[in-house]
Amino acid sequence: MKYSALLSFALGAGWLLSPESLVIAGNSAGNMGWFTLPVLAVVAILLGSTGKLLQHSQLPDHAGREFKILTGLTGTIPAVTLILVSCIPLTVLAATALLVTSGYTFNEVFLYWFPNFGFSFLLLGLLTVLQFFPDKIVFKVQIGLVSIVVLGLSFLALSGIAAGEKPVIETLQQPANISSTASAILILLFAGSTLTTNSSRPFLIPVAGFIIFCLWISASLLYVNPERLASSTIPYMTAARKIMGDPGRQIMGVVVISGTCAALTSLLILCRRMLGNCIQTEDGKALLSVKKQRWLFPPLVAVATGILMARGLAGDELLEILLRGALILWLLYHSLLCLSALFMLKKQTGIIPLGGAVSTAFLLAALVILSINDPHRTEILLFILAMLGTGGLMATLWFFINKQTATKTVTQQMEKIV
Repeated sequence: MKYSALLSFALGAGWLLSPESLVIAGNSAGNMGWFTLPVLAVVAILLGSTGKLLQHSQLPDHAGREFKILTGLTGTIPAVTLILVSCIPLTVLAATALLVTSGYTFNEVFLYWFPNFGFSFLLLGLLTVLQFFPDKIVFKVQIGLVSIVVLGLSFLALSGIAAGEKPVIETLQQPANISSTASAILILLFAGSTLTTNSSRPFLIPVAGFIIFCLWISASLLYVNPERLASSTIPYMTAARKIMGDPGRQIMGVVVISGTCAALTSLLILCRRMLGNCIQTEDGKALLSVKKQRWLFPPLVAVATGILMARGLAGDELLEILLRGALILWLLYHSLLCLSALFMLKKQTGIIPLGGAVSTAFLLAALVILSINDPHRTEILLFILAMLGTGGLMATLWFFINKQTATKTVTQQMEKIV
């Protein structure tokens, strides 16, 4: 299914415009100063190049294409494992973190008397119900949510740049702490952005994301000291308040809540599509139909998210660690998918695209850097191994159930013929 440019951006940019991405961008701006912008430009080029690689004309172009590409390198069970661990943990953990952030934002910015967790659960219920509506309605809502975020961020950023408090020369002289880890982490801004089926615009989301964050980071550096940006857990709210005072906080409050809804809606859609990659192929269609998967998956995510919020994981440092691990798992999936595409193209054409090869190499390097250099690397690696083990067991079960179902179907057909 091919989408219009606007819908492709709305579906792929959900996580890009989420509050967690604003935290990554703000902290990175605090650490690297103005050097964040050229680094972000390089990251956008890399992600656009990998998107172009995955849309190569010699690669499969049918439903389940990513699953087919991945199995060429890893085999069926590892491919299913990677799909499961790259989308499900990210969707559940991101939903938990983002919904709680929205709850606190609504409580502190708009209605002090409204319980923050009450708003979080209310939002979770509404977004879950939304998934049961026809795609046409869901897509329109997603476009509206993303538009609100883009307009709000752009308005705040342009207002701040137009009336910057600091002279440009002073802001350009701000110290920067550039490191491989600080640079690699910017790749996580684009989690899920390359998963929309859009063969003609692989650079759409990376370029749009660069422009939006270029404006926002510039405004943030003009108003907030780098040290404060680097250490703040809500750098976006700090910058918004500095730029426009209380109206800025209210605009950012709308941006945060809309960004949460857009991110969760986008992740649910993209996760269902990734799982559909397995279901829509001959290997997996007998296990669970796409229609059943659509009705089962959103409630399961809602229950898992609700349990995590009720048990107090939200607000705990452990949630941020686990979410970072889930983002690294997405990067692992995307890197191996690109590597698989390179091997498939080499086998079919005898030629490896230079841009795709260089971009894939950088993605793999970023994967290693983020896994090893994180201050909580032990916890993250344990989480990754636990998810891969669990996903492997689920994939093995999926394989054998499907194999038995297929064998039973063939036997029944043979009996009818006889």
